[in-house]
Amino acid sequence: MRPQTLLPVLIGAAVGAAGLLHGLKTRKAAANADAEELRATITSLEDRVALLERENESLRSLAQGGGEVKVPEAILEFVESAIGLDFRSTPVVHRIAGEELLDRVAASIESRFPPNSLGHRQSAWAKMGLLAPDDRFAGQLAATYSLGARSWFDDQTGEAWVTDRFDDASVPDQSALLRALVRILLHQHYPPAPGYPGDEADRARTALHHGTAIAIETRFLARQALGIGFTGTQDSSGAADLLNNLPAFIRGLATFPSQMGAPVANRLMDQEELLGALHDPPRQTSRFSPELEGVEPVEVTIPDNGTEPVLEESAGWLGLRLWLESIDPELAVHADAWRGDRYRLTARSDTRLDLIWEIALADPEDAAAVAEAGRIMAGLLADAETDPALGETVTAPTGDRITVSRPASDRVRFTHLAAE
Repeated sequence: MRPQTLLPVLIGAAVGAAGLLHGLKTRKAAANADAEELRATITSLEDRVALLERENESLRSLAQGGGEVKVPEAILEFVESAIGLDFRSTPVVHRIAGEELLDRVAASIESRFPPNSLGHRQSAWAKMGLLAPDDRFAGQLAATYSLGARSWFDDQTGEAWVTDRFDDASVPDQSALLRALVRILLHQHYPPAPGYPGDEADRARTALHHGTAIAIETRFLARQALGIGFTGTQDSSGAADLLNNLPAFIRGLATFPSQMGAPVANRLMDQEELLGALHDPPRQTSRFSPELEGVEPVEVTIPDNGTEPVLEESAGWLGLRLWLESIDPELAVHADAWRGDRYRLTARSDTRLDLIWEIALADPEDAAAVAEAGRIMAGLLADAETDPALGETVTAPTGDRITVSRPASDRVRFTHLAAE
């Protein structure tokens, strides 16, 4: 559907959702029956209206001055030859105003998660100490992708975007376009499975796809350097400064595909094993650690605490590594002892959420090191003068209670309960 056609449809959907939202609020005022269900529905509709409004703004910009970019045939042929696949349909690359890209990227990030689950993830990550309470995951992560970006691939639609400053005669712009075209080609042949696969599988698949795009872009730039002496450009967008000022967790997620995905993709291409890996992508971020090659994760289960689960997920090897790095960079080496993890967020009310995070490690020595890191994090979150002892509960000024324990010699349990 063309943007000029899609725009009024989305506007109508937003207006309709807003009308339904108003009706639900009026109904709630008139009767208290099913109050919890109404609150959940209202929250969902509010999120949907906000998402549609952001998409409308981006599409309005596109309809008023955007368009599609004509892709040079030589770049298409380079991409197909490098991967060994042909485009199944003509790749679509849109042009968008640079100031609109941030909103479009943020909307895509929010829409990739199951409905109403991003807020719960933010709550869980804050209770772990991966995020601060006032951090906003989608907006901050979107900033890392959009600031100074020459191109961006939307893995929700399989289409790509360049800014209105795109210059098809510029080698950096050509390489950014090529990177987006690689993502389109991979999406056409190896699209994501229906439904959300979970954080670990999603991050691992994205790292492989984006890493492949970077690996092929590097080869393209090497060819250009041989031909015309081009050796790259310095980043003057401020993106590096932005990354340095973001939470370590968001910075780590943003750079994981390039730092860890690209070397793996390069190795697979050299060994002519890339297509097999794309067909059966890794489902754990631990697959990108050389130290964990061939190590199968163990299943970790969370004990039932009698409250309603609202989210159950895995932080994975990557999450554990970023958590340890945020406490003390020297502790990050113990992430390679990761053998599995699971966290559960449960709700006693709309505002009282409890977290249990259990981590399986390779041996008792690594478990002791991770538990020590947990004690430091518990002290930080509780604003305590001293870190709590193992098994001791420390109470934060908010009334939250945090405990670090070892239910088994190779396990660490991090518990963060809301105030009574």
